[in-house]
Amino acid sequence: MAVGVGFEAHYNAWVLLPVVATVNYFEGLVFAWLIRRSTRIGFIHRWVERIRTPKAIMYARRWGIWGGLTIGRSMVGQEPILAGLELLGVDMRRIFLPLAISSAIFTLIYYAIVWFGLGQVANL
Repeated sequence: MAVGVGFEAHYNAWVLLPVVATVNYFEGLVFAWLIRRSTRIGFIHRWVERIRTPKAIMYARRWGIWGGLTIGRSMVGQEPILAGLELLGVDMRRIFLPLAISSAIFTLIYYAIVWFGLGQVANL
């Protein structure tokens, strides 16, 4: 939405896109931190322990970061993917670079959607 509003307000793309990507990146980091903190709540901690099967943890650690923040993000969004990675115990240090690259790529995709008017196609 920020890309569309900035585009409509005629902001320079060289300013708009880095700002949107940076804000998206930091929002993802804050969200991941909040998810990690939420596991201190008793019933959430018990629920997380039930979903942490060895197979799920192995998959998340091996393929989940890049796959989740690229393909998964396009399907369900950034927050569910970050929540899943955090709850499955993926180390936060491994999320920094993929999240930054993912934020930049998806900002460009959103800009292309607005630029080419693909949002109008959805209203047909």
